[in-house]
Amino acid sequence: MLQIDVKLQDNLLDSYELCQCSEITELILLELVEHSIAIPLRGHEIHTWLFSVATLMQVKKATRIQRDLAVDWPALPIILQLIEERDVLAQQKRLLEEQLDKFIQR
Repeated sequence: MLQIDVKLQDNLLDSYELCQCSEITELILLELVEHSIAIPLRGHEIHTWLFSVATLMQVKKATRIQRDLAVDWPALPIILQLIEERDVLAQQKRLLEEQLDKFIQR
């Protein structure tokens, strides 16, 4: 399996690399692009598409959810959006708790 350093956010992955790193087929990649789960940054057809490293992480998350929960591909974008919103709210909660702790300690 191909390894990509996800810390290098500037890297672009072609379709082959994205499929290899996320262990999916080109058919699944087409499905992900069709449902806007994976959005190519460049290219007009599958063999010329280029994706960000962030897309790799999104694809891995989406395929794990689809596999583990047997969710249909069309439902995944809303699930991913809800997970992202939950993560943002959790981060905001942590920051507010830290501020509250500082305020109480004064």
